[in-house]
Amino acid sequence: MDSKRTKVVEISQSFVAKKPISESSIDVSASSSPGSAALDEEKLRLVVQRIVYYGEIKESFHSASERDERGVSQDDIVAMLDGKWTLAAEPDWDQAHKNWEYKLAGTDLEGDELALKIAVNEEMQRITIITKY
Repeated sequence: MDSKRTKVVEISQSFVAKKPISESSIDVSASSSPGSAALDEEKLRLVVQRIVYYGEIKESFHSASERDERGVSQDDIVAMLDGKWTLAAEPDWDQAHKNWEYKLAGTDLEGDELALKIAVNEEMQRITIITKY
């Protein structure tokens, strides 16, 4: 029998890729700044539609923790974002997270009124649901 030994090579921790851990679930590296204008409703609609189909929708801790209380499912959120909605208020700059926040008004799967406060990161193709009303 031919005995083969597997060679084990130790790798220094500095060579292992690690994703930085942030304190918030809202992406602080978003591509918006107070110097850049918020998206208007038409541009926001195009960006949201693209992200719904090709990107990622995630919920902040606050939004996820209130899911049962509010009775809003992930399917309700996707249905609203993919359906007819309007910009319900002027975009709001969140200095703490360095993001524009948008309040959208529409309906859920059952046709009940639903409002979402979202942050959009075009660069990462991500929508973060901050809260729902």
